[in-house]
Amino acid sequence: MEREEGGTHIVLAHEVDFATWRQAVRYHVARGTKPEELSWSVLKSADVFGQNVSQPVWTIPETSGVLTLPRSLVERLVLAIQVNDPDRFSRLYRLVYRVVHDGLDLQQSNADPDRLQVDQWVARVKQETAAFRQAFAAYYRNDGRGAWYCETHNYILEANAAFCRARVAEKWMVYAPYRSMKWDGHALFFGEGGQTPSVWQPDATWPWDGYPNTVLIPTEGERQQATTLDQLGAEAMDCRSCALWKPAQRTVFGEGPVTAQIMLVGEQPGDQEDKAGHPFVGPAGQVLDSALKDAGLIRSDVYVTNAVKHFRFTWRGSHRLHQKPEQDNIAACRAWLDAERRLVKPALIVMMGVTAAQSLLGRPVTISRERSRAFDLAPNVQGLVTVHPSYLLRLPNPSDKQREYARFVEDLKLAQQCMTVKL
Repeated sequence: MEREEGGTHIVLAHEVDFATWRQAVRYHVARGTKPEELSWSVLKSADVFGQNVSQPVWTIPETSGVLTLPRSLVERLVLAIQVNDPDRFSRLYRLVYRVVHDGLDLQQSNADPDRLQVDQWVARVKQETAAFRQAFAAYYRNDGRGAWYCETHNYILEANAAFCRARVAEKWMVYAPYRSMKWDGHALFFGEGGQTPSVWQPDATWPWDGYPNTVLIPTEGERQQATTLDQLGAEAMDCRSCALWKPAQRTVFGEGPVTAQIMLVGEQPGDQEDKAGHPFVGPAGQVLDSALKDAGLIRSDVYVTNAVKHFRFTWRGSHRLHQKPEQDNIAACRAWLDAERRLVKPALIVMMGVTAAQSLLGRPVTISRERSRAFDLAPNVQGLVTVHPSYLLRLPNPSDKQREYARFVEDLKLAQQCMTVKL
């Protein structure tokens, strides 16, 4: 960041250097720096991947404040920064500045010129991203070998790295006009763009770990730095740690007060949760709400989340049918669950279903053997295993359903009793 006469100039490491842009936004919004006082530029690719770069030039002063933004705005930012438009950095900063300092309400500003422009950028990026993913999958599905050249118009390669890695486990190389990337089966590398060379040049590439953080893959460090649930949830919106993000419509993050003493952990969002973006709003959620009420608990007093944040399903005609998450899905989402626990600090965690129990206990679990008893899960944290509400919906016999519902209510009452003793 360089001081210039009449303003400040910020140099970003590359075209989608969201990490540095976000750091600069936090710093300058906190200081009240007006949009016209900032200018932005990006290092040339040759400088980024050259051998003479001893240390980054994109250092921004740290700020102690936390910038909390509406989730809908964050979703726009992480997509719009990929558009090929030199005005994007300044316009996105202006939009954030106006939301924070001028009280701009995005829900009530459909005709606002900044919002309209950003929404147009988001649409362009989404359209090209969909085409890129389809073409990439088709190329390697049809026995594509070596490097694939893609004529991208926007800066979408980095944001699709996780998708490519999840979609094709074998080695692959992708070249675009502005950037190239390679997956060697173990590590992800980026290099300068251009036409496909006959041989990959390793001395002109950076490994993913050495490449400045890009927009759509939050690091474990970023999760640990989140200080509010809103901030953590916003960072999770574009999580691509496993392949489930691609077919699902959105990340479904946990909801509830940060002061909640009880955390309810389900397995994964269902069809309606995936569409609505909120946990336990479908049929299983209705059963849960009823059982909480019968147990003397209030939904708004507990924190409700899932072990897996994306909906895993298979198509049956025009319907999406639930599929059990795989172990890599559970492992990928464990970092988010750990971060939620760090912020909420629950005294009791209720694990509803096998997936939730396996995620938190780290071992195979049989619900019938371990349910209905409280145990020490971690220092100052108790655990309780029970069935998932959807299990009750699948019981065909009304008498069985009634009996199991009563047991589920008793488990939730036990949770309440444990809390009474704990407090």
